[in-house]
Amino acid sequence: MRSLVESPGHGPDTDLLATRDSSADWLRAAGLLADDASLSNSEHGALLRLRDSLREVLAARAAGREDPAAAARLTRALADGRLVVSVSPAGAVTLASSARAPYSSVVAAIAIAVAGAGS
Repeated sequence: MRSLVESPGHGPDTDLLATRDSSADWLRAAGLLADDASLSNSEHGALLRLRDSLREVLAARAAGREDPAAAARLTRALADGRLVVSVSPAGAVTLASSARAPYSSVVAAIAIAVAGAGS
């Protein structure tokens, strides 16, 4: 999650998520997207909105204030992950994605990390 929030590159003009291809490369390097998967234009836009809303929520939290609008945007962005609760035979409860689409799986992994960081 931290690497997504900090995903702009090594200089102010370098954004590692600036294009669909660079975003897919970054997601592959992060282990979030399969080598043979790609992003559509709408998925790329959704990824940028997810990153921006996550930044806004974290900035508000760091400042000790609430930002209901940012929280609502992040909630909408994370909904693409299609999370379900999974229970193991031993009774362990975890979050998992019910999605089969590559982008939804990316969002699910990010959502799970967000949920883990918030607890």
